[in-house]
Amino acid sequence: MIIASSDNQKYKYINKLKQKKFRDKENSFIIESKKLVEEAISSADVDFIFLSEENKDYQSDLPKIVLTRELFDKVTGMVTSDGFGAVVKKPAYKEVSAKRVLLLDQINDPGNMGTIIRSAEAFGFSDIILMPKTCDIYNEKTVRASMGSIFRLNIVKKNLDQVKKLKENYKMVSADMTGYDINECDIDGNLILAIGNEANGLSKEIRSLTDTFVKIPMKGQIESLNAAIAASIIMNKLSL
Repeated sequence: MIIASSDNQKYKYINKLKQKKFRDKENSFIIESKKLVEEAISSADVDFIFLSEENKDYQSDLPKIVLTRELFDKVTGMVTSDGFGAVVKKPAYKEVSAKRVLLLDQINDPGNMGTIIRSAEAFGFSDIILMPKTCDIYNEKTVRASMGSIFRLNIVKKNLDQVKKLKENYKMVSADMTGYDINECDIDGNLILAIGNEANGLSKEIRSLTDTFVKIPMKGQIESLNAAIAASIIMNKLSL
């Protein structure tokens, strides 16, 4: 059966998951594109797949629903969609235990967030801490920009007191323009790398917990880099 009515309950459910409060309530989120759906099938807990009518013959052991292209286009968050989507359960959080941990302090841009998550997987930062006032990682833009990494990393929300507790076993290294040249630093052992807000940098609370500040040396008249680019460069320098 091809669903053509916006009154359909499954369609309404998918549409509601575009809202953060409903994602939090249902503990689920939306993904789109065939590549991301197939990444989720191998790495995540997929509730069901939703397809546009031209993809109705797509084979999967998972439950699936088929929408008319008109209805699919109403629910998609993409300018041009390939007609593949899924509803995925949020993963269960684990305790932070990696040698290299990333802490994101009030990162606001969903695209930056997704790119940082992707780079974190590439450079071995398998645990990511989200501080309060950091954007929702299950925003559709974040999920797309992560290119599947969001399914495979341990991403946890923590408050300041919980981070202080982690400092018993970790050194905190924070990105800041006043810091030491990252190319000249020899930092070993367990560490938490802190990346601050795109406009305002690190909060005073995270600054107060920092053991070492590091910066990326730059030429020309550039004063700063995009948060995702800066995070990627520093993670690469600190990767195991």
